[in-house]
Amino acid sequence: MNVLSDNPFVKADEIIEKIKDEVHLIFIDFHAEATAEKIAMGYYLDGKVTCIFGTHTHVQTADEQLLENGTAYITDIGMTGPKKSVIGMDVDASIKRFVTTLPEKYRVSDDKEVIMNGCIVRLNDESCRVEKIDRIKI
Repeated sequence: MNVLSDNPFVKADEIIEKIKDEVHLIFIDFHAEATAEKIAMGYYLDGKVTCIFGTHTHVQTADEQLLENGTAYITDIGMTGPKKSVIGMDVDASIKRFVTTLPEKYRVSDDKEVIMNGCIVRLNDESCRVEKIDRIKI
């Protein structure tokens, strides 16, 4: 995406090291474009964090799972917003942008039917270990 930023793998290590003795649960929202990067981060942080979920694409993936070392994972948690939309935006404006390749202001879709995506992560009350992750789509 041509954004100059810190390496997210190194930065995750730094943040986890800083807070690990102060918290029992660590949830990571990994906002990334590439699914491969999100999957790699999931394996990289497996056992170091409670849950890692990807965001950015607004399209929920069907790969929720408990990784080998106990971390709950999903590549993209999805979106909450208008059902008839292009990632929440007005369909016609979105299509016009792609067809003409000209700038077109994105407008939020006014569709009254909405969807909600997410996950429920179930923890063991005593150990704080993840027991299950369920994807939800309402």
